[in-house]
Parts: sequence; structure tokens; C-alpha cells
Amino acid sequence: MEYTKKEQLFLQQKQTLDTFLKKGAITKRQYDKSLGDLVKKMGMESLIKK
Repeated sequence: MEYTKKEQLFLQQKQTLDTFLKKGAITKRQYDKSLGDLVKKMGMESLIKK
């Protein structure tokens, strides 16, 4: 699948959040809030699997 630049940016930011969560730099609650805000702001609901 080929992604637009906006989708690539979103996925990079999500990967950063994933790493922060994995390393314990943020809590699950912080992760969920940040990811939710990112999804809404960038309009990337279609890239998030529910």
C-alpha cells in the first residue's frame, strides 16, 4: 500500500507514541489521549484499526 505524505507523517508520529509507550515514557492513558488527538487532528481514522 502506498501512503500520502500526510499518512506517512501520521504513521511516523504514531510510531513515536508506540515507542514512548513501550519504553514507559508515557502511560497508556497518555498514549490513548495523544493518539486520539492525533487521529482527529490529522483525519486519519481510516488508518486506525479498531
